[in-house]
Amino acid sequence: MRTATDAKARATPDRFLRWDGCVNVRDLGGLPLAAGGETAYRVVVRADWLPGLSQAGRRALVDYGVSLVVDLRPEREHENDGLDPLPVPVVRQAMDPRPVPDAWDWPSMREAYLALADRYRDQLAQALTLLGDAEPPAAIHCAGGRDRTGIACGMALWLAGAELDAIAADHALSDESWAPHNHEWLASAPDDEERERRRRISQPAGRTLVDVLREIEQREGVRQLLLGAGADEGALDRLVVRLRGEA
Repeated sequence: MRTATDAKARATPDRFLRWDGCVNVRDLGGLPLAAGGETAYRVVVRADWLPGLSQAGRRALVDYGVSLVVDLRPEREHENDGLDPLPVPVVRQAMDPRPVPDAWDWPSMREAYLALADRYRDQLAQALTLLGDAEPPAAIHCAGGRDRTGIACGMALWLAGAELDAIAADHALSDESWAPHNHEWLASAPDDEERERRRRISQPAGRTLVDVLREIEQREGVRQLLLGAGADEGALDRLVVRLRGEA
């Protein structure tokens, strides 16, 4: 006998978007809100290296309705993008971990994330402004779609009032997506020092993102950080309203 729960499960869109050429793409919809309800689909898509999409993957991106891509990678990470641009507008807000010791050496995920959020608050502010200004859905990505993308999406979900457990669980899905590829990444390290750095980076996130967001909230406030760094307040409000399904 089919139950109402079964029917709801069948009617729920799949958050995981299988766009050929990427391994870590999902919609931010379907996450429970602390005040009840859940985040809306087709507002924000988080992803790994979107320029790596095959032609089939690019068609899927267009068919999904993506109007804008926000790329959080710096210029040096664009070298392998090739000459085939994505079929939608791309705006870069570069967050380069190399000049940030804690973000590159990675003593811990907490230290890395706090350092990135502090050093690149301007870029995060503009990234969320772009997401709020774009015709939804918009997509945001970095290289792996976990860390820089995770901070930006975590801030958006925090502002929208998503349950903290849901923010942590969504973030942890990136670890599941990349788990089958970690062995190859570790094995390709040029020396033991780099291999150990990669091993630290590839440790599961757990609740680290939520802990970082809570720490930022206690220090100055997530919204205040973004507004102080130049985010457009109207764009942030639009992003929140859309994610809450109120628009």
